[in-house]
Amino acid sequence: MTIVKRQKELHHAVSVIGGFFAAYTVMNHCDILANAQTGNLIRLVVNACRGDLGSIGFMVLGFLVYAAGNVFYAVARKYLKLSMKIVSFIVTAAAIVLTGLLSGVGNHYLAVLPVVFYAPVQWNAYKSAGGNSSSTIFSSNNVRQAVMLLTKYVMEKDVKAGKNARFYWATLLWFHIGAVFAGVLSLVLGAQSVWLCFLPLGVAVYFYYRYQTAKINAFAK
Repeated sequence: MTIVKRQKELHHAVSVIGGFFAAYTVMNHCDILANAQTGNLIRLVVNACRGDLGSIGFMVLGFLVYAAGNVFYAVARKYLKLSMKIVSFIVTAAAIVLTGLLSGVGNHYLAVLPVVFYAPVQWNAYKSAGGNSSSTIFSSNNVRQAVMLLTKYVMEKDVKAGKNARFYWATLLWFHIGAVFAGVLSLVLGAQSVWLCFLPLGVAVYFYYRYQTAKINAFAK
């Protein structure tokens, strides 16, 4: 049970990073939600209807970079000996640095591309915890699961559903704590607030250490 608890803690810690990047890119870079592609692909269609060729080019590039993030994850998982959770941390750190540097150039489209690449890497590395499939980079499925499981618990008094509902509600809470953190920092520091994402990243690394320690201790018994 300790392993599952530590895994959930790690998942929630990583969700803070997802929330941070989501709010950061929306507030500082032309309302672009770099974490997910649904809205951006819809924007691609809308801009095509309007004849906005410049925006179409960026949306296509963003899609390709997002796809490249998934390809990178698949290749890295096959050939690298490192845990993909650690690889995700490395990619996150690189995204922070590159976004911070590119933000200084003043091109909003270029500045979000490192985040676009990072997002699917984190999503794949942290796609579940405690048997619950859950994204750490956006909220749609987490909202659905949280509401459905809570409803099942209220209607049927299903203890397992109630326990799982708490996990999803907690994921939503920590994701939006990350968003609030980025939002407040963005109001003060603007686009350079991205550098402070190293704080939630450091916390996530700490919880990864706790999770790994719990696994080692369990198997050592």
